Amino acid sequence: MVPPALIGLLAGLFVRNVPSLKRTMGQPVLGVKQHRPKLAFMISYVLLMGGLIAMPLYVTIMHGKPLASFILAFVICGPVVIPMVNHCHAFYIQQTEIGVYWRNWRWKTRYMPYESISEVLLQSNGKNGYLRVRSRNIRRVRLSFDPWQFDASILFAMILYRVEHKEWPQNLNAQQVEELVAGFGSYEKMFGCIERLAYERKLKLD
Repeated sequence: MVPPALIGLLAGLFVRNVPSLKRTMGQPVLGVKQHRPKLAFMISYVLLMGGLIAMPLYVTIMHGKPLASFILAFVICGPVVIPMVNHCHAFYIQQTEIGVYWRNWRWKTRYMPYESISEVLLQSNGKNGYLRVRSRNIRRVRLSFDPWQFDASILFAMILYRVEHKEWPQNLNAQQVEELVAGFGSYEKMFGCIERLAYERKLKLD
């Protein structure tokens, strides 16, 4: 049996290193459960079908022994491709007026109030970058995602407001959140600000 930690690592490596997958920004974000871009789903299912169906069928046609071929494919490819598909379906982030929800690969939902954010780090992965956010309320758990596969404009605006004003926004309604985001400009501009503050170095907000 594959250890759960290894399954999570494999899925995380996949979603972190899928080349240049980007979401179309500018769509409604507040309260929306954002899953990965459709292309990520397509890639994971192509790998699933190829590894668990096409490959053993080819081996069966060429060498016979269909049962052994499918069992071997499941043993070798299953622990890699199944977590990829699972991660695409399980993981989402949802930004609200006061915090962000997300669901991990184990289908466990977490919640992080913006004002509890203690640390932000933008890591290089040779592609879009990888954002890691920690909360003082759940120290052993962090929100980690590709900020170009997900529109993090509300989260970015909250962090930039905190840096600029030394306090978190309070009691904002939906319209005020949208105005706050708009005030920081385009997504590219906000990402550039986050990059300058937290690229390969931890931005401490405690």
